[in-house]
Amino acid sequence: MYNVYCVKWGDKYNRDFVTRLKDNVESNTTLDIKFWCYTDQPESEYDIPVKYPYLRGVWHKLALFEFTGPSIFFDLDIHIKKNIDFLFTYSQEFTLIDSSRWKSKRCDELHVATVFDKDIFRFRLYNDTRVNSSFMRWYDSRSIFKNFLSNRDTHLRLYNGIDGFIYNENVSYRLLKDIHVASWQQKEPDDEAPIFLWNQRYD
Repeated sequence: MYNVYCVKWGDKYNRDFVTRLKDNVESNTTLDIKFWCYTDQPESEYDIPVKYPYLRGVWHKLALFEFTGPSIFFDLDIHIKKNIDFLFTYSQEFTLIDSSRWKSKRCDELHVATVFDKDIFRFRLYNDTRVNSSFMRWYDSRSIFKNFLSNRDTHLRLYNGIDGFIYNENVSYRLLKDIHVASWQQKEPDDEAPIFLWNQRYD
């Protein structure tokens, strides 16, 4: 059994996006899965009420790491076009998307892994990362969320989302480099890609 999660917080996306993603996932895998929606507005049998109401938006994704076992997360604005069985068996390591194909090459030039230089005000923060959490795969990543909670207020102040946190806080991860994930931000998106990212511009 594989667990598939999404997060619906607030009113940015209505309930139709959850239903669409659920149908999208179930129609593109032959594996035995259980779909869950982590939400502040539970109304379905597959909804899980948020455990940390003080978090906002995308930060609820990190709370999903309290769940263990073979797990996958999808953003609500993802569109799945082909069979995705390979994603479930890809790796037990924490895995997310390599976004360097559609992001600036400055990512590698700017990336400094947690540079504090003894003064929090001299911390060099780069939210323009080469990772994307629209898809995540994990088995046991509780340590990532514990790390976040250990200095929660600082992390929330420094980063505009979990991609920056993961990229800069020495989190061990694996990138999906050898599969096709397309984004509207690419100049020439791959029409054959099984996963398409709308990156908050779902039409």
